[in-house]
Amino acid sequence: MSNAVVTALRLQMVKYFKMSGMAVLAYDYCINFDMEVRLTWNRPWRFVRVLFVLARYLPFLEVPIDLYYSLAPKSTATCLPLYQVAAWLNIIGTLAAECFLLIRTWLLWGRNRNVLIGLIALAVACIAGTGVVGDIALKSMRYNPPPLSTSGCYQTYTQAVHVSVWNYALLALFELVVLLLTIYQTLHHIRQTRSFVIVRNGIFYVLCILAMAVINIIVFTSLPVCPPRAIRYLPSLTTGVCQPISALP
Repeated sequence: MSNAVVTALRLQMVKYFKMSGMAVLAYDYCINFDMEVRLTWNRPWRFVRVLFVLARYLPFLEVPIDLYYSLAPKSTATCLPLYQVAAWLNIIGTLAAECFLLIRTWLLWGRNRNVLIGLIALAVACIAGTGVVGDIALKSMRYNPPPLSTSGCYQTYTQAVHVSVWNYALLALFELVVLLLTIYQTLHHIRQTRSFVIVRNGIFYVLCILAMAVINIIVFTSLPVCPPRAIRYLPSLTTGVCQPISALP
């Protein structure tokens, strides 16, 4: 089988992953819509609700744009602008979801000031690192026409593939710290109150996002022959699963 055919098949697989992400996103919204209306729609517009709205609804903009990126463009000139829009929407939604988890962890620790300062410092460091990594990756991106006259954007092999793994590593680091803090405090609460709601609403949410970050790291490091966009979007599926879960009240 020729390289062009193999690449075209892999790009088609990427499109299936992205459609799966959109399906998961729509399914999640449908099954949780009544609970969302009951628990969130009548609440005042405060900081936490803004975070919820961003984490919950931005994927409905990001995922279709990314689907268009993979399915529609006939010219490589439109690929980078589409990528940048989808990437910024993903960044904003992810930051909102991570802030939501940060606040949840802080409240779980009884509004402990030291925990809040530590988490904010870690978050700022991770954001700064992600910005540096993103800038390096963006400068190294190149696009070629997709093989066999197929549609969509085809990001060729560049340094961006190897650099971008650090974005997921930084995300996983932050989530691992949140997970450990949550587990420690959860065990403390279970001994005192036997409340398993904390396990469900704390550990499960963080584990979901951490697992997706780790999966992306594994794919980046162990499958170097995959096209960059095949690696990168897994995250249409990540967005479809993890941001809605993180945003649930």
